[in-house]
Amino acid sequence: KKAYRKLAKEHHPDAGGDAAKFQEASEAYEVLSDTEKRQGYDAYGHAAQDLGGGGDPFEAFRQAFGGQAGGFHFHQQGGGQEPFEDLLNEFFGGGQRRRGPRRGADLQLTLRLSFMEAARGVQEKTLEWHEVARDGRRGDRKSVDVRVPAGVDSGMQIRLSGKGGQGDPGAPSGDLFVQIEVEPDSYFERDGPDIHVALEVPFADAALGATVDVLTLDGIVQLKVPPGCQPLSKLRLRGKGLPSVDRRGRGNQIVTVHVTVPEVLSPRQKELLEEFRNEEPAEESPAQRALKRLRGFFS
Repeated sequence: KKAYRKLAKEHHPDAGGDAAKFQEASEAYEVLSDTEKRQGYDAYGHAAQDLGGGGDPFEAFRQAFGGQAGGFHFHQQGGGQEPFEDLLNEFFGGGQRRRGPRRGADLQLTLRLSFMEAARGVQEKTLEWHEVARDGRRGDRKSVDVRVPAGVDSGMQIRLSGKGGQGDPGAPSGDLFVQIEVEPDSYFERDGPDIHVALEVPFADAALGATVDVLTLDGIVQLKVPPGCQPLSKLRLRGKGLPSVDRRGRGNQIVTVHVTVPEVLSPRQKELLEEFRNEEPAEESPAQRALKRLRGFFS
């Protein structure tokens, strides 16, 4: 506050001072006395001022020279923040005491993968972007090769140390965080490490049992459909799901059975089905027993 008063008195327009300097001093006081604005300045420098609207330069002057008891006090907090006077000097480029070289900013980019790329992993995926300077200007084009482990899912991040924004001379670069987005697949449906697929089975195969071909991440495998398989039954292919990113095994592939009924029958097929329908079942199912009880209730 003392440093601001000195600058404000020196540059106040009513005292014949420089109005532009008075404006800068007022903006500096507002930034450094406001936690959010201070954080923005620490992150973006003077460019942070461009993100907000211009305030009343005389409001800071009234706060600093007003008659309220106590006024404004700047308390140094945490590890190594500069005192208020040093920050004002830095804001005006006076340089009595400058902060050390700053580490580069962390960056985040999005990497979109197909389902199969996420399931199998990618040895080398190139990401490209343009650097953004601290003043907001578009910088040089950069690229980096990313290795994607098998089994990644949407929302996961890959951290590439030192691949982010460039730091000040003598300071390290920031890190690059690659955000994963996996596109849905028309056949496989993901559920954590497990994958689900739908399988159409003719009603005769569902009734009698059969061996059918099923597509997995590893190719075509054979699956045994047990006799009397009911619609929406779930059959499990162990170890045919997605691999864990830490290489600790794989999930399962869950096959949901959808029993299909032919829309057109040959005369012989109709005859056989009629015989089947007229056969007395060896044992009534629970559903048949329940239906028989209902018929007795309404008769």
